[in-house]
Amino acid sequence: MPKIGLRIIKSAVAVFLCFVVYELRGEVGIPFYSAIAAILCMQPYVGSSKKVALNRVIATFLGGLSGMLVLLLVQNTVFSGLTLLRYFVISACIVPLIYITVLCKKPSASYITCVVFLSVTVSHGMDVNPYAFAVSRILDTLIGIGVSLGVNAFHLPHHKNRDLLFVCDLDGTLLHSDGALGSYEKVRLQSLLREGAKITLATARTPATIVPLLEGVEMRLPVIAMNGAILYDLRERKYLGLTVIPPAHAQAVWTLFDGEGVNCFAHTVVNDHLQIYYTALRNPAEEAFYQRRRTLPLKSYLCAPLPPGQEVLSFTVIDTREAVERLHAALESLPCGDSLSIVHYPGSEYEGYYFLEISSAAASKARALAKLKEQLGCRAAVAFGDSLNDIPMLLCADHGFAVENAQPEVKAAAGHQIGPNDSDAVVKTIARLFHSRSFLSRG
Repeated sequence: MPKIGLRIIKSAVAVFLCFVVYELRGEVGIPFYSAIAAILCMQPYVGSSKKVALNRVIATFLGGLSGMLVLLLVQNTVFSGLTLLRYFVISACIVPLIYITVLCKKPSASYITCVVFLSVTVSHGMDVNPYAFAVSRILDTLIGIGVSLGVNAFHLPHHKNRDLLFVCDLDGTLLHSDGALGSYEKVRLQSLLREGAKITLATARTPATIVPLLEGVEMRLPVIAMNGAILYDLRERKYLGLTVIPPAHAQAVWTLFDGEGVNCFAHTVVNDHLQIYYTALRNPAEEAFYQRRRTLPLKSYLCAPLPPGQEVLSFTVIDTREAVERLHAALESLPCGDSLSIVHYPGSEYEGYYFLEISSAAASKARALAKLKEQLGCRAAVAFGDSLNDIPMLLCADHGFAVENAQPEVKAAAGHQIGPNDSDAVVKTIARLFHSRSFLSRG
């Protein structure tokens, strides 16, 4: 069962404070409207609460004031004695009210505007003094909004280890088994980032596949992508550092694959845009790999030979185990083999096929982590991983954590073990360490 979150508790506190304000005012007004406004404005982040509050204020004033104007019209003209005609006028007013919210670029305020307008003109239109109700409704709503914003902005004092660098692998570590961030993870990550936690990612993915995963999470540090070959600024959409295979070595690798009749995907960067060269898709796994990625932003595929003199970030081959192992050995025997990092592993998405990844030997998650730690002046780095290619990063970090679903070798290399990726264990551990006064104090 999911636990009761802080937002739920804050909502209850805000409602209670609305009743307290009602009592302090000598039971003037209607606390129901204050409580409703407080609940509606309670959002996961203070920033989003302010946006909802602004919409609520606009809607309340627009609905309340327009309701009073319509009542003046209805009660002082022939409409007062003709019930059906009065309802027709009230109904017709819904059109301009909604249209005004659209013109103001506040369409989300349309519903509340109409609710306030109808409560003034219909529910309380026949009161002795409906105008007093309208004013009271506006005031009660403003009280609820103010209470909600105050409660949401209040934080108990927390110790914050802003000199720790947290580096998380994505697939199998931070991401759930379905390949996505959980709702709790997104909210908690965003909250930690707003508090000043230094959090980044280290992954084999390209920026094009990272960006959609992080919707709603504002990563402020560069991410380590393509197994350390690049540092990428997600906010500016810029490549900050590239560790490439030199053109002569890249051509040697391309020529080897071409001579073996093997297709490869050669990743290059041109004007801050990822361009991938390939020749022909030769098996179902390559076809599926290409189709899933070809329409993504921030990258493009070119069915063409690798241009002479082109630096390459990495090569990717998808083939049978036998073919991949043969190519691995052939690459190691090249004159430039010592300058390459060559790894192969089973493709979890494509049963029966293996991936072969080639990058510069100078590119690694571990080196990128060390570089970031030095640039940021952090006293310690904390890394999280699950797969074999995470081991150097875990060993390089001051403190390594393996998730429960990690491979045995990774668990042996890491100094600590936490719960599985599907339990949000990584973000929970980051939150605990970021606020801890004792753990890592000697790190």
